[in-house]
Amino acid sequence: SLCLQLSAFSLCAEDRYTPIPTVPLGDALLSLPTSHIPTEGTWEVKFTHRFNQSIDQGSFSDRVHSLWGLDSNADVGIGFSYVVSRDLQATFMRSNVNDDIESSLKYVVVQQAPAIPFSLALRGGMDWRTERDVVDRTSFFGQAIVSRQIGTRAEIFAIPTYVTNAGRAVSGTKSVALFKHAFNVPVGAALMVRPGLSVVAELIPKNRNLPSKMNGGDFGWALGLKRAIGGHYFEILLTNSNATHADQYVTSTYQGSPLNKSDIHLGFNIERRFGRVRH
Repeated sequence: SLCLQLSAFSLCAEDRYTPIPTVPLGDALLSLPTSHIPTEGTWEVKFTHRFNQSIDQGSFSDRVHSLWGLDSNADVGIGFSYVVSRDLQATFMRSNVNDDIESSLKYVVVQQAPAIPFSLALRGGMDWRTERDVVDRTSFFGQAIVSRQIGTRAEIFAIPTYVTNAGRAVSGTKSVALFKHAFNVPVGAALMVRPGLSVVAELIPKNRNLPSKMNGGDFGWALGLKRAIGGHYFEILLTNSNATHADQYVTSTYQGSPLNKSDIHLGFNIERRFGRVRH
């Protein structure tokens, strides 16, 4: 009888530290990282697409003519990731913005469980901008991704982020770093409105060290829908910033221009996983 009681106590203790089922978000919200990674041995390919023209740009006839930005050029990226071990994911992503190549590692420190009130992941890496006439080509970044799941349908995130040589400014014919050192705390939230379908929001505060010459500037925001189907994630979003890399979004500017909260760019992401799928 004593053995049975001890066994039951041990099982109960294990259950309290067993990670809870996660909201199906994948390893990124819209542009910001999550504290989730897939199962060990999973490959993933990801495409990002952000139209350059704001939906509200120009007269009504101009907007109709350009299909509300759908005829405009776009900032696009392609990335690959692999889960090296149960808690470690390696990612490689290339954007046509400054021909930026980003490589990173994400390590899950702890996952939320009945006895653990939050999840924590650490992410770090490097950006290498390979376009011509770019100065300060490399950036290094570090992020702590803290999340709290509320019930079975909602999750909130805070992502303290530090980046070197962040943002872009024009100096003569050269593109140089706007910040030698930049810090910000983007936040995000997701609400699953039906199985596999979530509303996702991101907010990047105005960087408090933004130079006065940037004429104020605004915070960055994004709002989108995420659909998880098997090993696919489909996301469509509206945003005032086309930034997808840490060195781009931490400054609350984009390509040397301060963000305008009233801009509305249409974008989408497509992700496909290969291997054992875990949300």
